[in-house]
Amino acid sequence: MTLNHTRNTLGGAIWINLVNTINKRRIDMLDDPEKVMLWLQENHLLRDSDRSELENAERYHHIISVLRSLRDVCFAVLSEIERDGISSIVIRHMQALTEQMNVRLTLLSSEGRLELVNEGVRTDDHISYHVLASMVHTLQTVSKERIRTCEHEDCILHFIDTSKSGKRRWCSMETCGNRHKAAEFYARKKQKE
Repeated sequence: MTLNHTRNTLGGAIWINLVNTINKRRIDMLDDPEKVMLWLQENHLLRDSDRSELENAERYHHIISVLRSLRDVCFAVLSEIERDGISSIVIRHMQALTEQMNVRLTLLSSEGRLELVNEGVRTDDHISYHVLASMVHTLQTVSKERIRTCEHEDCILHFIDTSKSGKRRWCSMETCGNRHKAAEFYARKKQKE
């Protein structure tokens, strides 16, 4: 993991980052409009056209509801892949979410480079598409053993282990890894006293 990851992106995939919007003390980042906007920006889910839609209170609350529903599905997938695999019930729920989305194919041009991309017609479609696409891509390309929960006892954040050795233990070495090392150091120091 590089130092430019924030709490909003340390999961390594949009869907895992969405799961990480709630912490061990059950504080929900989706309750704070500023944190929601930052999360959407850092996960590259905000288009210029989405900003005006998010200024409408009714649409904003609908999008928060969609994010919470998506997060529930992401939690279910995480818990089920830790066991035997994704159940048909969760798959049907994902299919139902997919059927509700309105997605179109768009041609983008940037710095002389053309790219065909799928994007949602409305903000909630766009977010839903990218969260579910992220999940499907991860499940197709990453072994379930590499999708982990941080080993620090005070952390419940998840991440994709992209380390070469496949032995990453912490969501972030800068926070949980260092806290663990400091706790071990003070425990050894106390034993010597």
